[in-house]
Amino acid sequence: MGRYYILHDDEVIEEPEYTKWIQWYGESYEKVRCIASTKVKYGTVSTVFLALNMTLSKTDPPMLFETRVTGGWLDDEWERFSSLEDAKAGHEVWVARVHNEEEENQLPPPGCPVW
Repeated sequence: MGRYYILHDDEVIEEPEYTKWIQWYGESYEKVRCIASTKVKYGTVSTVFLALNMTLSKTDPPMLFETRVTGGWLDDEWERFSSLEDAKAGHEVWVARVHNEEEENQLPPPGCPVW
């Protein structure tokens, strides 16, 4: 498994040459970085393409996508994914988890500006 990856037309491509990857990163990363972002009652659920393999394992699949909750009851909880399809599905799972937490808790989460 390599370290550097690009996302082109929804296809993840390993880029073994750092100089080519850094050129792509400078020119294209911000255009493809955000896979999904959903505003929830007390925050946001965001899924992004990391462009780097975030696993240290040489045998496990690369971890290239991350879904993170910002704000609310699940603030700063996250999960990483290997494929774009898994990341998109995982985003929806996290949005559902956040909505469930919001429904179960009548008061705003601790530290919320509403307090």
